[in-house]
Amino acid sequence: MDADEVMQEYGAAWGRGDPAGAFAFYADDVVMHLPGRSALAGEHRGKAAVVDAILALLARTDGLPVTVEVLDRLVSANTVALVLREVATRGDATLELRRVNVYRIRDGKITDIDIFEADQYEVDAFFGGE
Repeated sequence: MDADEVMQEYGAAWGRGDPAGAFAFYADDVVMHLPGRSALAGEHRGKAAVVDAILALLARTDGLPVTVEVLDRLVSANTVALVLREVATRGDATLELRRVNVYRIRDGKITDIDIFEADQYEVDAFFGGE
């Protein structure tokens, strides 16, 4: 599978509410960089650490499904950048965010994830701030 096909399948797993299916696309040595000041911000190394961080983020919302709309995608041989609009809720609070997620793929697996928020302050406030 090329990088775009990997990302299509990864997105499809999330779209059908199958996080385990999505996590299967992570390489054992995947690294995810979460921006911001929340307790979850920083570098997460290894599949278990990345999965734990994502599950911790979901635990701070009403859970799946989180609305995700791909506004644009930029694809090269091993990299896919997704321009996204996402909506998450927690009780009466709603976070509508714009972000770019950059994924690097090697041998059919996601090896790196970099997340860039359009409004980091808003994301930090929703997910717990400092």
